[in-house]
Amino acid sequence: MSFDRNEIDLLITVYDEAMLGIVRSLLEEENIPYHVQERNGSALGMITGFSMYGADVYVPVPYMEVAKSVVAGLEDAEITFVDDEGNEISVEDAAEEASEEED
Repeated sequence: MSFDRNEIDLLITVYDEAMLGIVRSLLEEENIPYHVQERNGSALGMITGFSMYGADVYVPVPYMEVAKSVVAGLEDAEITFVDDEGNEISVEDAAEEASEEED
């Protein structure tokens, strides 16, 4: 989805793929359109799958207040992934499990 830069504003900056997935999911649940722009769109992001500089999530100005309430508290949140047995697992293991479930 493309937006005119004058009609969108920065909602949140995220620094890992898991948090970006959560933000996307929350916004989609509320039918809030968004645009993701990797910071410093370097080749590193293509190699590692995510830029170490993070990604900015923009939403149209009319949706901003609702979008802020949807993602409130995420910037300070610590994400813990748990497997089916209740054991804490790494982000990488959680992503691998999720991709296996999709297959």
